Amino acid sequence: MSQTILNLEEARELEARYATRLGEDALMRRAGAAAAAFLKERAPGRRIAFLAGPGNNGGDAVAAALEMKRMGYEPLLVMPAAPKTALARTMLSEWLSMGGSVHPDPYALPKVDAVVDGLFGTGLSKPISGDFLDAVLWFNERQAYKLALDVPSGLDSETGLWVGVNPGCRVDDTLTFLSAKSGLFMNNGADAAGCVHVDELGTSVPLTRLELMGEADFPHVLQPRTRFSHKGDFGRVLITGGAPGMLGAPFLAARAALQLGAGSATLSLLDGKAPAFDPFMPEIMVAPAAPDLRRFTTLVVGPGLGRSDEARLRLSSLIDAPIPLVLDADAINILAEDREILFAALHRQAATVITPHEGEAARILGVSPEEIRKNRVDAVRDIALKTGAITVLKGPGTLIAMRSSRAWLSPIAAPSLATAGSGDVLSGMIGALLAQRYDTMESVLAAVWLHGKAGETLDAGLTASGIAAAAARILHGERRKMH
Repeated sequence: MSQTILNLEEARELEARYATRLGEDALMRRAGAAAAAFLKERAPGRRIAFLAGPGNNGGDAVAAALEMKRMGYEPLLVMPAAPKTALARTMLSEWLSMGGSVHPDPYALPKVDAVVDGLFGTGLSKPISGDFLDAVLWFNERQAYKLALDVPSGLDSETGLWVGVNPGCRVDDTLTFLSAKSGLFMNNGADAAGCVHVDELGTSVPLTRLELMGEADFPHVLQPRTRFSHKGDFGRVLITGGAPGMLGAPFLAARAALQLGAGSATLSLLDGKAPAFDPFMPEIMVAPAAPDLRRFTTLVVGPGLGRSDEARLRLSSLIDAPIPLVLDADAINILAEDREILFAALHRQAATVITPHEGEAARILGVSPEEIRKNRVDAVRDIALKTGAITVLKGPGTLIAMRSSRAWLSPIAAPSLATAGSGDVLSGMIGALLAQRYDTMESVLAAVWLHGKAGETLDAGLTASGIAAAAARILHGERRKMH
């Protein structure tokens, strides 16, 4: 089952409920104990500096320092300012009663083995400044293991953008409490948060409309194929695109469809001078200008399509077909420009999937890419509602949304996927899984996950041509685990 992602309001309601049930300080003490246990496993030494801010995130840091002191470690507590919340003051009083001291200036500390960021948590609303900014700079300069409690200070926990112009803390690990935070996987958060670990602190976290995607979301795709099979069982994908000068895109999509298991892949190309076959993968077929759609199980439209009148006519002729449809690249741009085609997409009877990047998403919603970046979760839901399509908003922290506003966030952010043709490959992969008649949402989620995992195989140097092959190997490995 997916991990729930709570927004700020939902997290505060959960905290208030457990404060009433268990006592005001129960969750803070649990957070401190969880952080101490985490540090015991990962901290390379015994001298650990805790940066504590004035709010409850600082209280969590003091609670963790208390636990480490009881365990015989040498915690050093840095507080650039006095605590402002009752819970943080309670933790500080206990720290002082145990003989602990407070350091206002981290630059005066001796060398430490690990540093813990507890300056600001999810409620940060204004840029970090003054002594707190100095503490952030000190933190980032340390050649030591770095851990953030809940979120790296300075990061908007929902958008993943820095609050203000100055970057905040960058860490090796983030131990986040109650639920995952969407901002830990998107925008600046994808780099700042390091490896994200969730501790629910013994609570029962309610289901929400946003979840962190994982293998449990597509169990049927991970089941091994039955031995009594033939190619017709795995569907036929038709890829339409390939205007003059853009033939590579549909070929990449078709190859990806075959490598992810489609029974066959056929190209319908706009360029009248296109080659009659793919010399690198001759299994791919080339259709006449107006193929019989009854022969196909899934349509992929958009890779290298262009935005010519012919491209619009092709898209218009395909959009009413009663079979699953994947729209990518210029098919999305045409959809954003043409109200009639948008209307037809909205009223399709078969499944529709669109895969915009931020620029294409901005065109659909009539806003700037910066506006998309500021609120990716709302953006993906708005696009799904406007188009009626399952929407895959690509980028670090890819988001997938249904028309109902239920959404998933991919925790995978692979920079090697930022390469020409990567999106064409993803569209072919989605088409392949849909063609094999897996559940629609399982197909989309599995394709996004496999695409991301393939990107993790190389930090640099991965070209689009290698993505689907890597994804197929990963899928094979996952299926072998099921035996």
